[in-house]
This record gives sequence, structure tokens and C-alpha cells, in this order.
Amino acid sequence: MKFHLWSFLHYFMIISPFIIAYILYIAYKDKSEDSKRKIGLFLVLFSILLLLFRNIEIFIIQGFIFSPELIPLQICHFANFVLLFAFYKRDDTLFGLAFLFNLPLAYLSLLFADGLEHYSSILNFRGVAYILGHMLIVIITLYAYFSGFIHITLKKYFQVAKLVTLLYIISSVVNNIFRLLFNSPSNYFYTEHPEPGTPLEYFYSLGNVVEIGAFRINIIYMIAILLFGYITVYLFYLLSFEFPKYINKHNEKENYETI
Repeated sequence: MKFHLWSFLHYFMIISPFIIAYILYIAYKDKSEDSKRKIGLFLVLFSILLLLFRNIEIFIIQGFIFSPELIPLQICHFANFVLLFAFYKRDDTLFGLAFLFNLPLAYLSLLFADGLEHYSSILNFRGVAYILGHMLIVIITLYAYFSGFIHITLKKYFQVAKLVTLLYIISSVVNNIFRLLFNSPSNYFYTEHPEPGTPLEYFYSLGNVVEIGAFRINIIYMIAILLFGYITVYLFYLLSFEFPKYINKHNEKENYETI
């Protein structure tokens, strides 16, 4: 089964995470906080299991040879573990990272899903993991926000912005180390090259790859995607104030109707 952009499946990927997250919120809104947390943990563990099966399939297809793709340091793969420890530790900073950073980028991966068109079929763990994995990140994070686990403040925005900067710098170093040690390219956090069919391609074209010793880096591209990241995080910081207004309005209407 081939994937096609702007097909029924693509529209389903784009729209359904919001509907499913809201249904989960409605279904469990009267449950205890611990019950809501267990639902979040269950969904995250399912997503990690899906990622594990995806990596096992890739490992077998590649002839049981290690490759950097098997290490879950890509933004959306990494998001699973951010959410896992956020729910497990009830960590506000990790919940902030999930909402302000992982959520928008996971959704962009659903919106700009050009890479799926290169799959000969999406009826395998790799194809299913891409679609369902990205959808789950959006669903779980929105469910966490609707359920009151995520509290966004200006201080939280700056904490997340600093953490994102650190992760980008580390990912660039790791990409270069893997290239030198294993002669195998990795592209964690897209610092090596842009994902085809995304706005990152334009940012990449603004600069050139330069060599600093044995390291290779497109400095202009790195700066551009960092700025893009800051703006995206800030937009979701602003958007975080609108969700509570809608939820409170819905709850007030619901309470009025039951009187």
C-alpha cells in the first residue's frame, strides 16, 4: 500500500489526533489524577513498543548491522522518552518540552509527510510506526495538557528554549562523531541536513557546509533552525493560553446544562 500526500489517510493523520486526544480527555476527566497519569504512561509505553518493533525490523532488513537510525535520538523518537519520564516523574520541565517542542514538530511531521511517499509500502512496522508514532506523540501530549499535567509559564518557555539549544548542539556533535566512527550518517534533530519536503530545505540553502577540523557543519542552517525552533516554541507558548479558555468554557456550558 503506497502513501500519497493529501489522500484520505493523510487528512486522517492531520485531523484525528486532536479528536482522539479530546475524546480521551472527556472519557477520563472525572477520574483521579493517578488514573489519568496511568493512561498517559500506558499510551507512551505502547508508543515505545511500536518504536522497538520498528527498529527490530530495520535491524533485520539491514542484515543485523548496526546503524545510527536504530538509536532513538531523532526528535520524535526522543519525544517518547520525554513523555515517559514526564508522566513517571511528573516533571514540569519535561512536560513543557513535550508541549512546546515535541508536539509542534511531531505535528509538522504529519503535515509534511513527504518521506512516506518514498516507502514502497506503509504496511510494515516502519510505515505504521511513522504514522501511528507521530500521531501518538500529538495525542498523548494534548491529552496531558487537557488533563492539567502541563502548566506553561514564561519561565518554562525560557527553560525549554535553553534545553532545545543544548540538545541541538549535542546532536550536531553526535552526528559528526557517528560519521567519523562508523562512516554512517545520522541526522539527529535534523542538524546534518533537512527533511525533504519541509521548510528546513530553505534554511539549508541559506548557508554552506564548512569543515572545522574533522567536523562538518552548516552554521547558517543551524542558526536558522534554532531561530525557527524558538519561534515555534514561543507560538505554542502563546497558544497554551487559548486551550484553557476553550476547556473552561466547555465545562461551564456542560455544568450549566446539568443543573
